[in-house]
Amino acid sequence: MENGFRGLHPFVLLVYYIFSAILIMLFNHPAFLVTMLVLFIGVNVTHDRGKALKAWAVPLIIMGLVFSLMNPLFVSRGTHILFYLGHRQITLEALMYGIVMAFMLVTVIVLFVSFNLILNGAKFLYVFSKIVPRTAFLMMLTIRFVPLLKGRFDEILAVQRIRGMTMTDGSIRQRARNGMNMIQTLLTWSLEEAIQTADSMQARGYGLGKKSSYILYRMQKRDWWTIGVLVFLLGVAIFGYAYGYGQIVIYPELGTLQFYPLDWVTYIAVSVIIAWPIVIEGAERLRWTFYK
Repeated sequence: MENGFRGLHPFVLLVYYIFSAILIMLFNHPAFLVTMLVLFIGVNVTHDRGKALKAWAVPLIIMGLVFSLMNPLFVSRGTHILFYLGHRQITLEALMYGIVMAFMLVTVIVLFVSFNLILNGAKFLYVFSKIVPRTAFLMMLTIRFVPLLKGRFDEILAVQRIRGMTMTDGSIRQRARNGMNMIQTLLTWSLEEAIQTADSMQARGYGLGKKSSYILYRMQKRDWWTIGVLVFLLGVAIFGYAYGYGQIVIYPELGTLQFYPLDWVTYIAVSVIIAWPIVIEGAERLRWTFYK
């Protein structure tokens, strides 16, 4: 029995992540993007105290810096020239566009870290298995593929390190040979387990009849109430987006970052949607504290 945000119906969880992804794509105002990123980090902290996100910290920082700096180096559009790098002009608009794209990309990845923790295999299959069972199973395997390979490679690396085979010591040729041997071991292990999984699924008759679930989820009052609140807030956010709130014009000239009253309304609606897991977890902890 799961409590808090994890205890919501899988369909409600899917709705939250779909709405969150939509909001990331719609609003490009720096204040909106920074707030969404901070809130998503807070959401991940409520899941597992940020353990899964810590593994992504360094790659996300590097990725954000690279995307922020690459755009002004390759794009010279814009009217506000900051300085010249050789014969190429570096503009404020190009720099702002790179920063906005970097924040969007990093926020989406942080969102999927949370998605992978909460909407696990059983819940994901429960939502999609009755509609597209084969596609749902393939998507679940795809989402699980990268973390699974990473975990197996860490195990292989630890064993080979004990044997004195590393990719950091010795000549370049020796390190390359050790690395190729580890990758070969990883692929052999993964293919062998894939064959065993396929044989097991065939033996159990997967795909021969109507898909059933060993866990039965039922929509409760709090699930319907959550969907109602999220749909209402998304409607407010889309209304604000339709009238240009929560957005900035970057090209050909950078627009104003000023907030108007309806910007604040849209901002609050977006923030509440993103922070909904934090609200639920906070209410759950207060309830437990009260009952103690």
